[in-house]
Amino acid sequence: MNSSQSYTDPGAALGKVFLKIGQVVMAILAAGCGYLAYLASEGLFSDWNVQLDEDFRWIFPQMTSDQLIIYLFIGLVVKFIFWFGILAWIERKI
Repeated sequence: MNSSQSYTDPGAALGKVFLKIGQVVMAILAAGCGYLAYLASEGLFSDWNVQLDEDFRWIFPQMTSDQLIIYLFIGLVVKFIFWFGILAWIERKI
């Protein structure tokens, strides 16, 4: 029997493809939200009037609506980078 032949698992290959697609999507979303955070810091969303509920006002007592939008997009960037890392870790384990 010839032991030099290698058979790759098609399920593992398909899983790696889906993980790569997920990583690309996470990178695009992180870059897009990062760009929106930059635009918010430049005042693009100054016409938006974002109000926090009074129950959450104690968390951000002196925050303007522009700052809330910036922090929202920065939080999304951190979330997408976190999930990008999780997907990269899973891909290494396959």
